[in-house]
Amino acid sequence: MATPILSNSFVIEPEETPRIETAHRRIATALPAPDYVDRLADAARVFPQVNCYQPPVIWDRASGYQVFDAAGNCWIDFSSTAVMTNTGHGHPAIRKAIAEHAQAGLFAQFSFASEVRIRLAEELLKLAPEHCDKVYFWTVGSEAIECALRLARVGGMEKNANKYRILTFTGDYHGWTLGAHQLSGDSAAKPWLATADSAIHHLPFPRQDPRSTDLTDREWSEFFDRSIEQLADQGVVADEVAGVVVETLQGWCATPLPMAYLKRLRAWADEHEVLLIFDEIQTGFGRTGKWFGHEHYGIKADLICIAKGVTSTLPLAAVLGPAEILDVLHPGEVTTTHAAHPLSCAAALANLKILRDENLTQEASRKGAIAEDALSDLQSRFPNHITQATGYGLLRAIHVQDPTTGKPSRELARDWTWAAVKHGVMLFQVNQPTVKVCPPLVIPDDAITEGIVALGDALQSILDA
Repeated sequence: MATPILSNSFVIEPEETPRIETAHRRIATALPAPDYVDRLADAARVFPQVNCYQPPVIWDRASGYQVFDAAGNCWIDFSSTAVMTNTGHGHPAIRKAIAEHAQAGLFAQFSFASEVRIRLAEELLKLAPEHCDKVYFWTVGSEAIECALRLARVGGMEKNANKYRILTFTGDYHGWTLGAHQLSGDSAAKPWLATADSAIHHLPFPRQDPRSTDLTDREWSEFFDRSIEQLADQGVVADEVAGVVVETLQGWCATPLPMAYLKRLRAWADEHEVLLIFDEIQTGFGRTGKWFGHEHYGIKADLICIAKGVTSTLPLAAVLGPAEILDVLHPGEVTTTHAAHPLSCAAALANLKILRDENLTQEASRKGAIAEDALSDLQSRFPNHITQATGYGLLRAIHVQDPTTGKPSRELARDWTWAAVKHGVMLFQVNQPTVKVCPPLVIPDDAITEGIVALGDALQSILDA
């Protein structure tokens, strides 16, 4: 294999690929496309290395469920641009809404009111659970998480000066900003932080070993209780906890939390006046076959953080919740220039209408069953390399292992990602031992099955090499 740009990046020299021509994908050149290798090198030169780890394809355009480069190649998109384009790439109705709004002349508004912003808030509250009656707009998901963290702490400290502790789960990812990053991973401590937030605590994620028998409801409840007892042993008092931040499906592995565990968490949160905050940034707006992913669990979310699929295009994020929580900050205490930008609001309104008119939430559930069956067949084909496939709707992940050691393998996931791209399926690398399968909700049924079969062909090509 040619030398990659970075230790976790992909090759830059062209490699021969199988020529593919179907109704859904086309591979017509070596990859990376020879005519664009110089531009990939330019990208590595002008961008920081932290941004240079995705497959070496220069996206030229995208439409619906497909991505195209300028060299004549076409991919079935299983990335949805990092789980964002729920209604597909460049939906005509969203393009029209953006173009029409661009002619109206409102391109900035700060915290001033506008009709398009008010309308979007009203539409979001129609979708949200009944107890949510306000929308706190932001620009990106990390900001929404930061906002929820602050709201929980300020509200908690109004009740009790020591009620500022925040719980989350090992392995969750909530964003890249200061608080969100400390909520992510295995602890608040990070190599780059001189001092970590000592009031952020990580509970062990309730992940079931696929090779063992699932725990009973009682055992999952006891698992939660033991985790809380372990925190107590470290001096964390339950009544000092202000909030728990939950990634509805743990993003990198699309793994749900056990229902009995979450029900016990909800009961504990009610007992100790703790806010349950669901990170719906990947799981919202039909992606899992529900409007919001936490609906699968049948429990109340005190705050809901949204982004990505709310527009399927432009940056927009928000926290949804009751006024008593969202109003704890005083006017002007936190301001932001670009939150709910008018163009993003126009895109979001069109996006929500598409989701409703095209029944895409129901379609995600139906198509998710197709993907689940195809992934089960894939696992049967490669039982030594695939330990399980998890997820809801069209948010799925394939868990991979080294067949020799039986340990999760990031290296295999990375190599498989590149092999899949060479077989006409666009994936994004998550730097974890999983391959994510997250196509736009508009993808045709046969493109789902063709794409997953192609994933199998790609894995076989690695094993045959």
